[in-house]
Amino acid sequence: MNDNKPIAIIAVALVVILSGGIWWFSRSASPSNASPKVVTGTEAPIDNARGATAPVNLPPLAQMDGFLRPLLEALSNRPELAKWLATDDLVRQMAMAIDQASTGDSPARDLKVLKPAGTFSATRRGARSTIDPATYKRYDGLVQTITSMDATKVANLYKTIRPRLNEAYQQAGNPGSNVESALLKTIDILLDTPAVKDPIEVVGGGPFVFTNDDLESLLPTQKQMLRMGPANVEKLQAWLKTFRDSL
Repeated sequence: MNDNKPIAIIAVALVVILSGGIWWFSRSASPSNASPKVVTGTEAPIDNARGATAPVNLPPLAQMDGFLRPLLEALSNRPELAKWLATDDLVRQMAMAIDQASTGDSPARDLKVLKPAGTFSATRRGARSTIDPATYKRYDGLVQTITSMDATKVANLYKTIRPRLNEAYQQAGNPGSNVESALLKTIDILLDTPAVKDPIEVVGGGPFVFTNDDLESLLPTQKQMLRMGPANVEKLQAWLKTFRDSL
């Protein structure tokens, strides 16, 4: 188990939340080689101060950072979000994380800014080695970042940026496709992950392997998620369920 792997889960969950509302995506995907087009107001609504939607013209994909940062900053004041917002090509990062995670690959390499401090560790109890509970706490701040965001506001934000997110997804090697199926697949994987409350026994040391056959047979993404600990898994899944149901 690579210690960078759980970053993928946090990154994808963050992407799910930031790009939210994917179930509303019903527009046909445009060809990946199409030239950037300014979206009309009916294609990209945005909330105004009174909660109603008003039209907005989206900048080209390469200029989306300046448009997107203040909208995302309004969702949470968590420092983890602020770190990510200080990077570039935010929409492309979202698209790449969704693309990679939906096939079981890790976007951690491209999202190192989200890596928590410390290292993964196990504690020995007699003849057994189990995941050190202190390891789980490394992900508390990132999970709090996710659950601090309002699902309805996130969904409205998605409706604003969805043409550009899909454009980036197509350019990431998915011509003629849209991001919906990939994101739904990722969400299903996250929600199907068991929250194991008993100490998790492991063997080896870089990589570690679960001794429980049922856990070791889980999808790689699910095994990565387990390393955040049962409390964080439950919080993240509860948020995702509420978010999905609100759509």
